[in-house]
Amino acid sequence: MAQTLQEFKADLFRVLANPVRIRILETLRAGGELTVGEIQQRVDVEASNVSQHLAILRQHRLVSARRDGTSVWYSVAATDLYKMLDVARAIFEKQLREQSRMLAAERASG
Repeated sequence: MAQTLQEFKADLFRVLANPVRIRILETLRAGGELTVGEIQQRVDVEASNVSQHLAILRQHRLVSARRDGTSVWYSVAATDLYKMLDVARAIFEKQLREQSRMLAAERASG
């Protein structure tokens, strides 16, 4: 059965709903192609946990893996994800600014 666009989006957002997976994607964005050990050190999560998250990201074709000898190098396959992460950051920052403005207004009036 073919997946609808709405089902695809919901599935994608479920995959991205985990903060460790977001950190992995952001780490790969900053560091380029990295091994599990390098990712593990940068996100400060156990290597087995990183491997599980990478497997989920690979299953959804968001990251790709390249074997070189005994090492497996991971990179982001769907670089358009960065646009979505940037938009999420912009929304977050806008909400923080709004909260800060509201707090400042409250302090000024109180």
